[in-house]
Amino acid sequence: MIRIYLIALLVLLQFQLFAQGLTVTGTVRDASDKLGIPGVTVLEKGTSNGVTTDFDGKFNLKVSKANAELMFSFIGYETQFIPVKGQKIINVQLKSADQKLNEVVVLGYGSVKSREAVVGSVEQVKSDELLKHSNAQSVDQMLEGQVAGVYLESDDGDPTSPVKVRIRGNNSIPEIGTNFSASSEPLYILDGVPLIDALNPNVNTGTETVINPLALINPEDIESVSILKDASAAAIYGANAANGVVIITTKKGKQGKTRVSFSQKMLLNTPINKIDYLNTEQYVELATEFYRNSGYPENDIPDLVGPSDVYTNWRDLTLQNSVSHQSNLTISGGGDKSTFRLSLGYKDNETTTKGNDYESITSRLSLDSELAKGVRLSYSGGITSFKTDKYSAYATYAYQPNIPVYDENGDYTQMETYANPLAALEQNENYTKKFYSNNSLELNVKISKNFSTRTMFGLDYTNTKNYTFYSKENGLGRKKGGVIKESRRENMNWIANTQLEYNGSYKKHSLGATAGVQLRHDNTNSTSVSEDNLVTEKLKIPGQSKEDEDSTVKGYESENAMRSYYGRLNYDFNKKYFMSINYRADATSYFGGDQQVENFASIGGSWIISKENFWAENDIINFVKLKASYGKLGNAKVGSYSARGLYSYNTSSNYNGKLVAQPFAAPNEELGWQKSFKFNTGLTIKFLKKFNLDVEYYNNKTKDGIMSLNVVPETGWDQISVNTADLTNYGLEFTLKANGIKLGEVKWNSNLNVGFNKNRLDKLNIYADRLISGTAGLIVGESTSLIMGNRYAGVNPDNGNPQWYKKDGTITDVYSDISGDSSEKVKIGKSNPDFSGGFSNNFSYKGFNLAFMISFEYGADRMLPYAARDMENIKTFHLYNKSINLVDRWQKPGDITDIPRLDQSISFNAYSDRFLFDQTNVSLKSISLSYAFPKHICQALKLNKASLSANVSNIYTWYKDPGKSNRNGLAEYRYTFPQSRIFAFQLSLGI
Repeated sequence: MIRIYLIALLVLLQFQLFAQGLTVTGTVRDASDKLGIPGVTVLEKGTSNGVTTDFDGKFNLKVSKANAELMFSFIGYETQFIPVKGQKIINVQLKSADQKLNEVVVLGYGSVKSREAVVGSVEQVKSDELLKHSNAQSVDQMLEGQVAGVYLESDDGDPTSPVKVRIRGNNSIPEIGTNFSASSEPLYILDGVPLIDALNPNVNTGTETVINPLALINPEDIESVSILKDASAAAIYGANAANGVVIITTKKGKQGKTRVSFSQKMLLNTPINKIDYLNTEQYVELATEFYRNSGYPENDIPDLVGPSDVYTNWRDLTLQNSVSHQSNLTISGGGDKSTFRLSLGYKDNETTTKGNDYESITSRLSLDSELAKGVRLSYSGGITSFKTDKYSAYATYAYQPNIPVYDENGDYTQMETYANPLAALEQNENYTKKFYSNNSLELNVKISKNFSTRTMFGLDYTNTKNYTFYSKENGLGRKKGGVIKESRRENMNWIANTQLEYNGSYKKHSLGATAGVQLRHDNTNSTSVSEDNLVTEKLKIPGQSKEDEDSTVKGYESENAMRSYYGRLNYDFNKKYFMSINYRADATSYFGGDQQVENFASIGGSWIISKENFWAENDIINFVKLKASYGKLGNAKVGSYSARGLYSYNTSSNYNGKLVAQPFAAPNEELGWQKSFKFNTGLTIKFLKKFNLDVEYYNNKTKDGIMSLNVVPETGWDQISVNTADLTNYGLEFTLKANGIKLGEVKWNSNLNVGFNKNRLDKLNIYADRLISGTAGLIVGESTSLIMGNRYAGVNPDNGNPQWYKKDGTITDVYSDISGDSSEKVKIGKSNPDFSGGFSNNFSYKGFNLAFMISFEYGADRMLPYAARDMENIKTFHLYNKSINLVDRWQKPGDITDIPRLDQSISFNAYSDRFLFDQTNVSLKSISLSYAFPKHICQALKLNKASLSANVSNIYTWYKDPGKSNRNGLAEYRYTFPQSRIFAFQLSLGI
């Protein structure tokens, strides 16, 4: 009986122990080097109870029951599940996973795959890589140098303006003068919702400042960015996927106790590559020479030149060293049924150019909940309030340096044509405000073991206000009695799709199928008002003009819709042979008549050669995969009504006193889809267990390229949109990644990527085989990125006149011989680089992390912005100060120089290669250093984590063609918005 009682007592004690839980301790180590791994998540399965390992890999976790199961997970390692079984000490060794091949890649429409199983050309960049190498304000700018075949170019350098993103070249006809063409921008998808293309023709009516929509998304909220390059990856998006697809996935909540993290970043900006202008002494000397050579009376010249004892540096008065701040707060957590993540961000960005600051407040909420077994509801949405001041002070540096800021009365000096820059900064207003919201709601239902459904509704909404006020105290406002301009635009785009999915396997066969339908509706409306001759400036709102004729009101509205059916079939045999087939049918209101519907499809396959029986395992080459794909995609980014006839109403036009509608845009019911046929093949090799090499070749053919062409006035129209051209892009891409290389206690990761691209115009269905406007040109058989112009022959040493080569090779100094006749223009360059890429490296040692990024491009030419060209325009010397380069002007017979004599009669040719530079460059984009505090210090401070980081971006750019020493060259002239070097310091805390 005593034994029975003792046994019963032990059983009761065990049950009591199980009921009270158990504290488990242990150490998590790397299986290869046996070193402790900090930051490993240790979670009791089925609960939110979990901890992370300390700096030495140790953990201490009280589990709810002694028969619990623990999950050990960490990025780059295989996840392990270990049952407790009453153990108080559990030591774990995690095996390193092949990050490159086992990485989960987001493909869109709810599809995620391991990189090993991906058939198409897809590259994914994680958030830490985006944030580590850039202080840019938008995710597209952060991609520079990160992905092979992705080329970025900014027209003006403004951090809030859209940048041109080209994935595998320019797959549309470039804009030629006022002739618009289909957009070349990729399709951006944020959590399943397409974003507006700010560079889409007709999106901007010309009454507002174009703001990069991606600048409205907080980069801290982004989990990853997937770039879909080929038809196999992008064809399921069909319409508007011809230029590639960029899928942006935001961060979601994770299981575990509620975590709060906060970061504070301070950015110090200093202007670099500043343009040098003539100082007062130089200006007086050159201006005197200019007026004398121009034949002005000698007695009038001193008054025309102005004083020689006034020294005003307009550039430095409007430039500044600036300080910006960025704050981010995140709260996340959840259990096995529901997770959440809430983020708030604030940016107060002061630029180095006065009057061009901007600020934003962002928020984003992510919710995921299991409503019932097999039924999950997910929501992801954000709201952004954005304001940017816009003052082009950087375009008014060129005021004469001998004009004082203030007059004798202490008031701002009044100028003839434009406003005194400092007066404009104080008295005028020019800003853009945006309210932005992007939302997606998704319901996933698991019908059975193999079948599930997914339904998503998304909304992308933007409300924009552009406001300009010119005071009657200065400049334009002074001439017009005060000016107010205001425009408001509302964009509301919604999308809905539902799909049925099947995933099943039988022995060595695996099959996945998706079939869905999608509806999309876009609506845009805008109003604008312009008023002069204001009654008062105390109320700076519309409605202040004195007379009706001083006020102008305009309105615009557009609406379009799209219906799509799509399907995808994935098959693999023995995880060795993979196939993917995509199909999509799109019907859109962009086109008319029989052109509204188009079908798109792709097929692709891959073969993992290294899994074959004939492949002998070795330590040199560990993995080999061959892939190929071909498919057809479309482009309908041509504006809302390019195929339809439009009429406009104008109160100034009437017939017999009645309002009439006037023809505004020509209809073309035959205008159809711009189509792209893409071929891609590639080889992936992993060698020495640490290196991954990807090599890909592509050939993209664009058919029926859309462009508006000028027509004869007798038709009653100026332009008409037509399918007019065929073009080809082809090239090679190389990506070499090194992962987890150990140099003693230092771990090294590296990414070297380079993309080679060529393009060619194959056909042009117009009255001639070439089309030229300004410096842009299209010639059959040549690159689509041609720069056209006249070749500069320097200055005639006998008389100081500029000279140019005629098309036949002869030299002339008679401007009329080459002007007004586009046939005299020849190829002087091309804007598309032969190759471009990036080289990034990351070194980690204990809690320290050092990273740097280099980007490069070769073979592109840059025609300077017109504002830069005008800085050497001698004809306007009497209006503006000029570049320091004019110091080298011709002065007497025999002088050898590129700068003509200073004379108002000197012709100015803005289209000559005098203003063309070779843009080949190598740029040290960023260097960053961070330190994660050890676990024991964080615990002493009652923190979960803490880190400090410093980053320097836009450090130095080497140009092959920098220009002359001590003169303005490409570095100074390349962008109209002054560039800056940014020093950033960030503190991040988590509890």
